[in-house]
Amino acid sequence: MKKKAEMGVGTLIIFIALLLVAAVAAGVLIQTAGSLQQRALSTGSQATGQIATNAVALEVSGTDGTAALEDLEMIMKLAPGSDPIRLEAVTLTLSTSNSTQTFVYDSGLAAGNQTHFAASYLQQGTNGDVGLLVRGDVVSISFQSQRALLEAEDVRISFIPQIGTPTVVAFSLPDVISTERVYLYP
Repeated sequence: MKKKAEMGVGTLIIFIALLLVAAVAAGVLIQTAGSLQQRALSTGSQATGQIATNAVALEVSGTDGTAALEDLEMIMKLAPGSDPIRLEAVTLTLSTSNSTQTFVYDSGLAAGNQTHFAASYLQQGTNGDVGLLVRGDVVSISFQSQRALLEAEDVRISFIPQIGTPTVVAFSLPDVISTERVYLYP
């Protein structure tokens, strides 16, 4: 009888050891699953920000009055569901059939001969901040072409944020420019 009791204690010790190993393994699996879930949520929110972040061009106009335009203005707002856009992290391009210009934001600290665009707020959202495009903002982006844009010329303006999708506006100038202010888009 003594032998049977010793075998029962040994079996109980092995059983408890197996339970401890199983508990440790379950803990490792739960920790790994939590880490993977956190990483997946982070990746998902970054992907959503990359895809959903952009601006909407409401209007493009030009001023001059002679048969060519040099001063352009684009009125924009944030697209629905978009994250805020820092204007310092935006590149603006103006392309014609034979040239392309690149503009960067003029935050008031710009110097030298680089080409810049300026932004003035026509309407500011509740969380508005200068140099930032947030929900509720309507901003006027002004820039000047290095050469006169001629009548009937095809033009393409791209508003390219560092994070997000670009906004591209393409249009043709009118065949005859007879007024000082010309509405080009939409």
